[in-house]
Amino acid sequence: MKVIFFLLKIILFPLYGLYYAVIFLRNWLFDVGFMKSTSPKVLTINVGNLSLGGTGKTPHVEYLVRLLSDKYKVSTLSRGYGRKTKGFLLADEQASAEMIGDEPMQYYLKFKDKINIVVCENRVEGVDKIQKKFADNQIVILDDAFQHRKIAPHLNLLLSDYNKPFYDDSLVPFGRLRDSRNSAKRANSVIITKCPSQITEQEKDKIRREVWAYTKSEVLVFFSKISYQEITSYASKTNFDATKNIGVLTAIAKPEVFIKYLSDKSLKIGKIFDFPDHYAFTRKDIVKIIKENDENLQIITTEKDMVKLKPQLSENEIKRFFYVPIEIEIENKTTFDALINAQIHSFYQENSR
Repeated sequence: MKVIFFLLKIILFPLYGLYYAVIFLRNWLFDVGFMKSTSPKVLTINVGNLSLGGTGKTPHVEYLVRLLSDKYKVSTLSRGYGRKTKGFLLADEQASAEMIGDEPMQYYLKFKDKINIVVCENRVEGVDKIQKKFADNQIVILDDAFQHRKIAPHLNLLLSDYNKPFYDDSLVPFGRLRDSRNSAKRANSVIITKCPSQITEQEKDKIRREVWAYTKSEVLVFFSKISYQEITSYASKTNFDATKNIGVLTAIAKPEVFIKYLSDKSLKIGKIFDFPDHYAFTRKDIVKIIKENDENLQIITTEKDMVKLKPQLSENEIKRFFYVPIEIEIENKTTFDALINAQIHSFYQENSR
């Protein structure tokens, strides 16, 4: 096995070298100013990462929405990964996960009465159109724009998974990084996500030192953890029965964390239906799962996946499906919130002169 792995690394090394060269050259061209970055006239806060996914961007975006939307006019701007449309789209009552992507659809279902939810591949164009359409908009939260060098956010939040931090990872195909570790220097703050309940101060200090080896200075490093909410149903008068067998259905980057949470609750997990991240469920998938399993099997999925499943479920079928909403808890929340608010205050103070 070791021999096969060694030979595979030799075969893939040219691909790794080529990818590294492209990433290095692109970042260098932006760093020296040959390729231009645009800093929008409206305050932009980016929530991004260096990896291919699975760092928890969505609940962190939602955290910012909850923090800011009662005081400011806020819009979220995402690429809309996996959608079957192109260009600039504003989520409305006709929106679906197919039209705008699963994460923006989740934002819409939660916050449609409080913020604007927008998708656009071109982040500069997206911000510009938001401001033209909503002249009173004050903040744009960029979902996953760390690699989009054409836009220069006013506050760049870099997320990194505690279980596989960027400083212990490698570029694809040898790891899960889509950008160089050195790109962490663009971060104004780093959040270590999916942390266990307890981390010693010694471990946190070690993580900070590892992070600071790549950041432009000793930026503030925060630690966040997932807070799972009650198992929920979209069907009225339908309650989850913890004594029955369950099936776990996911299409997320790292389902093992979600599965472990359910296992730790001593639920009777019978089957696991694991699909690729951002998978677009079809009616055929749903029919197969339902037909091939006992009618008493309760199916638990993530909130993000339920957004895609719900429109395809009949009134009777939806009674078997449950999801688990999640939020995040940030250690030193007061300091983190103060960082966000200080950046907003500073931006608008400078722009009022």
